[in-house]
This record gives sequence, C-alpha cells and structure tokens, in this order.
Amino acid sequence: MKKLFQILVNLSFLISLGALTTELRAQHIGSWGDQGNGRYKNPVLEGNFPDNDVIRMGNTFYMMTSTNHFAPGMMIMKSKDLVNWEYSNNIMPAPITFDTIFDIGIAPQLVSRGTWAGSFGYNGEFYFAYWCFNRFCPPNNTYKIVFSKARSVEGPWSEPKELKWPNGSSINTTDPGVFWDIKKHKAWICLTIKNAVKLYSISWDGKTMQDNPEGGITVTTKLVGESNKIYKFGDNYYVMNSHVGDDHGQPVRMEAFSRAKSMEGPWESRLVLENGNGTDRHPSQGTLIQLDDGSWWYIHQLARGNPQERYMGRPQFLEPVEWKEGWPLIGTDTDGDGIGEVIWENKKPIDGFHVNAPATDDDFNAPALGLQWNWRFNPKMDRWSLTEHPGFLRLRSCASSSVKNGERLEGMPNLIAQRLLGRYKNIMTTKFDISGMVSGQEVGFHVSAGENNVIGVKKDANGILNLFFKRVTKEGVTVQKGIRIDQKEIWFQSKVENGLATFFYCLDGKHFKPFGDEVTLLFSGFTPNMAGFYSMNPDEKGYLDVDWFTYNYDGPKGK
Repeated sequence: MKKLFQILVNLSFLISLGALTTELRAQHIGSWGDQGNGRYKNPVLEGNFPDNDVIRMGNTFYMMTSTNHFAPGMMIMKSKDLVNWEYSNNIMPAPITFDTIFDIGIAPQLVSRGTWAGSFGYNGEFYFAYWCFNRFCPPNNTYKIVFSKARSVEGPWSEPKELKWPNGSSINTTDPGVFWDIKKHKAWICLTIKNAVKLYSISWDGKTMQDNPEGGITVTTKLVGESNKIYKFGDNYYVMNSHVGDDHGQPVRMEAFSRAKSMEGPWESRLVLENGNGTDRHPSQGTLIQLDDGSWWYIHQLARGNPQERYMGRPQFLEPVEWKEGWPLIGTDTDGDGIGEVIWENKKPIDGFHVNAPATDDDFNAPALGLQWNWRFNPKMDRWSLTEHPGFLRLRSCASSSVKNGERLEGMPNLIAQRLLGRYKNIMTTKFDISGMVSGQEVGFHVSAGENNVIGVKKDANGILNLFFKRVTKEGVTVQKGIRIDQKEIWFQSKVENGLATFFYCLDGKHFKPFGDEVTLLFSGFTPNMAGFYSMNPDEKGYLDVDWFTYNYDGPKGK
C-alpha cells in the first residue's frame, strides 16, 4: 500500500511537472522579459520603444513611446505589471495631418524628424500628452512643443496643438515634462532652456504658457539634460532629467534628480543612475513609479554601445528603487559610489499576470491594421486595403520619388514594417500572392533602417518574374538576380541572430533556400531595423497581396 502511494505521489509529481513545463512552453518565455516563474530578465521590452513616460489609469499602466517619422504617431503601450507590455493605441492615427512634414515628399527627408520624448499629465478631468515635435526642415528649422488631450488614455486623442511662449514664438527645445499639482491647483512644464533646467507655469487647461523664456524657475545649471519629468513624493518635489555627463572621456546620458520643498526652490541635484554592472551606454530617460504595496520602480531605456549593437533601437529596462535619505537609489550600486546601476534579473513587481508581449504575427483577417505595423512617413491611403482581397493585405504599387529607376527605398511611399523583437533566434516568415503583378513592378520583404535589405520578385518588360536580393547602402545599390518564378505564390523568410541577417525563399511552403548576402544590420539616424513589405512600380500599376506574417524569437511572445 505504501509502495502504491509512493507511485501515485511520483506520478502526480510528474504530471504536475509536465503541466508546468507545458504552461511555461505555452507562455513562450525566453532570454528577456517575464520568465514565467515570478521573475523577469532585463530588458522587459527588447525592441525599439524609446523615450518612455508611464502613467497609471485604474489598474493599468500606459507607456507613451516615440515614433519619429513613422505613422501612426506616438505609440501607447499598456501593462498590468510593468513587465508584460502590449500595444494599446496611438495618439495620432495614420495619416498624420496636423503638419505636412509627415508626407514623404517633403525635403530634406530627415528620418530623425517627427515626434520625440513625450510626457503624460492629468488635471482631474483630462489626460494630456506633450512631446517634442522636430520640424527640423524648412521653412522653420526649429523644434516645437505640441500637446493632445483625451478623457481616457486609450483615446480618442485630440489633434495636436502647439504650445507657445506668451510672446507667440515656438518653444525651441526638446523633451518636455508636465505636472498638475492637484492640491495646489497649479500646472507646470519643465524645459531645458539655454543650458538650464527650468520650470514654467502653464494654464490648468494645458493650452497656454504663463511665463516667457527669460522667466521661470531655475532648477539646475549643472546636471542639465533632456527627458525632463516632474514629480511630488511626500513633502518633496522632484525634477528628473537625462543628464549628458562624462564617462572615461566619452559623453553618456545618466539619470539626474533634483529636489526641493517647493517649486520655487531652492533646488539641490545629484546623479542617481549611471553606467556599470555590464552596461556601457545611456541608462536614462524613464519614469519613476510607486505601487500600491509601497514599492518603487524605475522603467527606462538603455541604448547599447556601437551602431551594430544598437541595430534594434532602444529597449526598456525595469529597476527596483530604494530611497536613501530622500534620494532614489535605482537598481544596484556595485561600485559603492551611491549611484545606481542596472540590474539584469529580479522578482516581478506585481504577481498574477501571464506572460505577454507586443503583437507580431498577422493573418490580416482583422477589420483594421494591427498596431504592430508602422508606415514610413504617411501612407497613401488609397494604395492599400484589407478589404479588396479579404484575408490579405493588398499593397498597390507606388513610385519612388527619390532616385531614378526606383532602386532605392528612401522615397518609397507605403513602406510598411514592424519593430524587431529579441536579439536571438529571430525567424520572420511571410507568404506573398504575386498574381497581381505587372511588368515593371517590384515587390519585396525587407529588413531595413538606414540601409535596406530586400528579398523579392520583379517582373520585367517581357512579363518574366525573377527572384532578386537587393542591398541599398550609402555606397550604392547592389542587386543579385535569382531564378525565374513561374507560380503565383512565394514564401520569404529572414533569420536574424544578434545583428546578422540572412534571407531565404520557398516555392512549396516547406523547403526554404538561402539567397543573397549575410548582412550586418545597423542603427542609423535614430532609426532601428524593422521588417515588412512594399510594392513599387514607376507606373504605379499592379499590386501585392500579403497573406500572412509570422515572427518567432527568443523572448515572450504576444498574441
């Protein structure tokens, strides 16, 4: 009887172990994010989600992140536990209409222009989002500060309006921070003006500045930086910014805090987060958060070192925070200098939520385009459809406006893509229906940033379809011609392993063959590598139907 009992106990353990293994496998854990066991590994978002600000509405956290020249604009993520994030909504739907610089034909075509570094606020009635609008091209050659508002963080958001100085001039700076002091019924904005971090009054409705640039309250002229944020914790007000300091002779962003008993000061400042513990570049630009259990957390970006390491953009890290003598110690202090450094693994802030991540896969059966997809500049709305061929994304051909013969993609309207996620074991696969192609048309699956890498099909003047692989770099365009294609369906695939990308094609849905070069992906002009599709023809004739897209990688997997 005892032996039978032990057998049953062992069997029960094996069943439980098997169920746990199945559950962990089903949750798609990997080398970053939620580990499925109550812990997480940094980064919590291994992809391009820069310049965050986080606000809480009810029991949900919302993160605003920069989108630069891509449309829709100003992505908002959401999470229940600060570890597992998914897409929520955009402040500006595509096409973005409040300014013409989001149109691809505007010169000079600066990929770093557009929307940067936002800040949330709440006045008890409306949620606000303020951000830097980089209109870094004629006729103004200036930055602006713009804002939008909504009754819910999930929108809809109002069309952006510019916030100006009382004298009518634009606020020519970046990365504003806003704060509504509900108890004192006073609203503030923090700006970096002429090498000083300064506080200015704004109206309660958020529409107008009440101080000119020479006014305001100076917080610091020493630990000056961007990504300004304002908080009130306990009896103190805090101003946070991403200070550009020196690290062994190299400029590096480090997080700085200033504090005072009142907004009028006096203010004192110190560094609270720096390089170290395995990082070498820019741990900064984040949000400080207190949870209901009293614990404190800091979520921030961390750009890696050289351009190859940064090929994915700027991921998000989550750090525990301790308060010491009224100052936050972020992460860990391995060198004992009182300044925090990032941690790489920790217990989750909030238990009880399953592993999740931003959506990637798409069968194009939904009535609207998935939030993972971004257009490079404003799309031509009449040149794409989810309804002309139900279950497919139809991309009608567009002409490239920038270069003869349309070999380059910089001037290519309706280039669509999504962020890369995870540095290892990336396998992106898509199926094309090319029956709608006409002579002169080129369709492709690309992995692109400043350089474009494409595997695709082109139809020549004689109506012959040929496989091709194309690289577009600063040095020029190289094209490898492949086999003739005599069917209406073709599959493409790219594998990316720590910045090295290879490309494949398939004619039967099963057997993939390599084609083209192995390429090194590079970060360029604040633009990370993204993967997607296009259809190009100087005559703007023909179309591509994308059947589906799947994306597997070494990390938590979204729906």
